[in-house]
Amino acid sequence: MKSLKVLLFVMLAAAMILAACQPSQPAKPAEPSAPEQPAATEAPAEPTVDPNAPVKGGTVIVGTPQEPGTLSPLLASGTIDDVISSFIVEGLVGIDAKGNYVPVLAEDLPAISEDGLTLTYKIKPGLKFSNGDPVTCADVQFTKDAILSDLSGASTSGYSDIDSIECPDDLTVVVTLADVYAPYLRLFQYIVPRSAGDLATLDTWEYNRAPIGTGPWMVKEWIAGDHITLVPNPNYREEGKPYLDSVIVKILPSREVGIQLLGTGEITVLWDLTEADFPTIESMEGVDWAGAYYGSGENELLVFNFADPAVDAPADPADAPHPILYDLRVRQAIQYAIDKQKIVDALLYGNVKVGSTVLPTGPFACPQEKSEYSVEKAKALLDEAGWTDTDGDGIREKDGVKMSLKITSTTGNQLREQTEQVLAQMLKDVGIELVIDNVPSDVLFAGWDSNGLRKHGRFDILLYTTGPGTDPDSHLFSNYHSARIPTAENNGSGNNFSRYINADVDKWIDDAAFNPDMDARHEAYCKVAAQINKDLPRVFLYERLVISGYRTNLQNFQVSPGFADFTIDSQNWWLKP
Repeated sequence: MKSLKVLLFVMLAAAMILAACQPSQPAKPAEPSAPEQPAATEAPAEPTVDPNAPVKGGTVIVGTPQEPGTLSPLLASGTIDDVISSFIVEGLVGIDAKGNYVPVLAEDLPAISEDGLTLTYKIKPGLKFSNGDPVTCADVQFTKDAILSDLSGASTSGYSDIDSIECPDDLTVVVTLADVYAPYLRLFQYIVPRSAGDLATLDTWEYNRAPIGTGPWMVKEWIAGDHITLVPNPNYREEGKPYLDSVIVKILPSREVGIQLLGTGEITVLWDLTEADFPTIESMEGVDWAGAYYGSGENELLVFNFADPAVDAPADPADAPHPILYDLRVRQAIQYAIDKQKIVDALLYGNVKVGSTVLPTGPFACPQEKSEYSVEKAKALLDEAGWTDTDGDGIREKDGVKMSLKITSTTGNQLREQTEQVLAQMLKDVGIELVIDNVPSDVLFAGWDSNGLRKHGRFDILLYTTGPGTDPDSHLFSNYHSARIPTAENNGSGNNFSRYINADVDKWIDDAAFNPDMDARHEAYCKVAAQINKDLPRVFLYERLVISGYRTNLQNFQVSPGFADFTIDSQNWWLKP
């Protein structure tokens, strides 16, 4: 602009000099004077555009090789259920990207009385559910009742110790506990509105496929086997958010298909990458990954069924023992036969640690000695247990029963299929036949009323990922406490699919839940971890990262170590042009 002004000045001066040198001309009749024009001014500079300012609009497509069975946190039985429902459902408190508890619908974390028995929450004023109903203390009361209802499959840890919830006013929640509940911060990480339905019909609510929530999104449609479309919640508390027009959850046939679509830009996010996918993701232009390690505590593991799979949901496996796996020596032999390091090196490029404990990370981490790989010890234990190969076909028998076991995981997961094949060869080396029998994720993770094979105990060995999250109380209680064995009497509540019973483990889990002393809780949890490794209801193959891939034009994408996974702060997502 400065050079342009100089040029105009020079041209004007030259014109004036040239005009002075011209001969004079006859005068012309005067013309009417034109209206006086304002002096020319410099055009205003265009406003500076911040390239990092959020852009409104657009659609993010999230690919997942698993389809949720439900979006209700009361019925969720798989991680994908919790992950997708987190777009919609929020709680008084939540977990941030660093694994810390933070207030969400509450103004602050709950105030706790000196005796540890009273929690007081203050709900933020003006909050509404997506249907326009205000969020009140009565919804918190309803949530507790729903969790403890007969048809709920949610963890009752902590909630069963609530004596009462009082509402001095609509925005004040006073929770009175019967006993001190040390991990009290984990309570009410989701709120179910009173309008969800009658508790007597909880399992058939419309809410289960289209939750009424306070999060940035709500369900527009769910086409089974294809996609779930989410649109902005018109009553979301942050004005102008979410920035996007929609989020589409696309159900994919496999993770491998998802990686291809991520590379071509046909999807924006791919949920649940594995550590084996790092080389592929890093070679893709415009693609990156985000992950959380600390606090996730997840293991890829084997779940042994202690009970006979032909008997429906026994409360005590001793009443109907598994013909092969009820014997501890057999479970020990299987672990001896597995070369975990080989699996990590061959299938995961050495990117993860060998699994050795139910509590691998976080403030309650309890490291345990790694299991030994020894074919000789595996064979000796099987011989001792009476399993021998009498017909020379390479597979052991006992009392006319072949030592043949089915392993079940999710279809469409190449890494798990490869892991199963490696495990089958390793177990064959000691005389055990392992038959791969995978099923779709919605079948594997189906709930009690859907005749879920995990809940009813219709399996030999399962292969999947799970872990304790930020605080291990709920996970340990739900997965290893004898009170959480799914039965007809408790309507399939709990995730103790092994039907594992150990009175000491029950006591240590209970003691830790009601002891505010962090060191004492840690000591109790380490006793649990050690005993699990002795009793072997599960074998920990390797530790998992929580990883998702994404296109780099998606801004503010991050992963939380909690079940919210990649959905955290999705109201702040926007697409860079």
